[in-house]
Amino acid sequence: MKMYLVLLSALWSSALMAHEIHIDTDTLKKNLGQSSSRAIFSDKHRKIPPESLAVPSVVTGGRFNENHINRAIAEWSLRQVNDSLRLIDDPWVNEQILTMSAQMNAQVRTQALFALPIIHDDNINAFAVPGGLIGINTGTILSSETMDEVAGVLAHEIAHLSQRHYEQRQDEKGKLMALQLGGLLAAVLASSVSGDLATTALIGSQTATAESMATHSRDHEREADRIGMQIMSQAGYDARAMAVFFGKLYKQVAHLQKDAFIPSFVQSHPLTAERLSDATSRASQYPVMSMIAKNNHAKMFDKLSWRLKYLTKQASMTDLKNASSHSLGAKLAWINALSDDGNTKQALQLLQTGDFERTDPLVCITHAHVLAKQGDHTQAVAVLKSCHALYPERRDLRLHLASELAQVGQTALALSLVTPLTNQNNHDRQAWRITQQIHEKSTTNHTSSAIYALHARSQVELWSGQYQGALQSNAQAIKLAKQHPNLGLLSMLESSKQAMIQAKDYKP
Repeated sequence: MKMYLVLLSALWSSALMAHEIHIDTDTLKKNLGQSSSRAIFSDKHRKIPPESLAVPSVVTGGRFNENHINRAIAEWSLRQVNDSLRLIDDPWVNEQILTMSAQMNAQVRTQALFALPIIHDDNINAFAVPGGLIGINTGTILSSETMDEVAGVLAHEIAHLSQRHYEQRQDEKGKLMALQLGGLLAAVLASSVSGDLATTALIGSQTATAESMATHSRDHEREADRIGMQIMSQAGYDARAMAVFFGKLYKQVAHLQKDAFIPSFVQSHPLTAERLSDATSRASQYPVMSMIAKNNHAKMFDKLSWRLKYLTKQASMTDLKNASSHSLGAKLAWINALSDDGNTKQALQLLQTGDFERTDPLVCITHAHVLAKQGDHTQAVAVLKSCHALYPERRDLRLHLASELAQVGQTALALSLVTPLTNQNNHDRQAWRITQQIHEKSTTNHTSSAIYALHARSQVELWSGQYQGALQSNAQAIKLAKQHPNLGLLSMLESSKQAMIQAKDYKP
């Protein structure tokens, strides 16, 4: 909350970014109200030339300096989000969203996505930040009805990144719009507290600037729609789903009264009848998905949506039990909820009698969760090992298995699973947390274990935006390392200290 207040008071005046134009309800209705919702789905739209459906060329990005700046912006943004917002840190959910996003991102960008935090917020919203950071609210996922609708929102944000919309646009003072990121984060933070507060703060006194930028912003939105659909289709998702989801939002806000709450996504991504009509017409040009693909996506969305309802406590035990008769996702969520309540015997019975695919990663994770709640960590390790052997690349299985290995004292094997994760993504807070726990449980070389545990804790604090705590933890590790110079850890810790100071002092 403290970070939210600082950002909101200091940075809201710079909130109007390339496609982040916020408008009041009257303006929104003026844009939306001229056409009926039926016009969006008319069959009389112009046909789009086949060549326009080609997937765009992969965008390689700007010069090295621009990429370096964008990376710094993404890192700064992630620290602010981690510090100020509630996030879903469930490894399986994170794996599903990041995997589908990475698959789509690879269609148009050579640079991998930096991070994809899932924000525990019922509002419908998503945003993208230069450098490859994309955020999406749980409300967006749970307001969708298919996996393809979720993919549509993510593909739209990826398209903004691939076309470098943030970097193309300059305001009247000549400053890069990408460097006005503080306003975007203030908006995200504000919307997590109050959508009305976000709207009020972001409209501010910049009506004239908003008017001058609105046309360009809508051009960017249309381009993101067009390229997003191409990305979806190439990655195996139904391009029609993007227009369907946006059409639902349109219907929600088309008849709102003045000062009514507007979904955050609509505030930051202006929806006009013209844009939606064009998107719907364009989507109709894409091929219909096969029934096999539809069924696979439906099964995945069933598991994703029910697990999110369980994690965010939006489904009661009765809800889960009733839905379990026809939903595999609900049954797995019910089993988790039962074990959380101490009913591990009933949970195990449901696992044994249910029609589950035993090699399904979520089934393995759920089974291990029940066993761990029962105190049987050895058996939990066995279950997770069998799945990890089939899917060694999956981050979620690595994290769960490493955590259980630490419980049974196999710390070396646990470290071999998580160390590659922190080496690959030094901002992986959850991997750093488990690394800290592993070193704290280690029974060999207590001094080096203590140093490594402090180092891991400092990384968790750094990527949580807690700079002072990170520096203090690192200082404690340095003190220990100086007392035992033979361990050769001092150079690493000094480098970490400099990185923390730079992160602390960095301002986009």
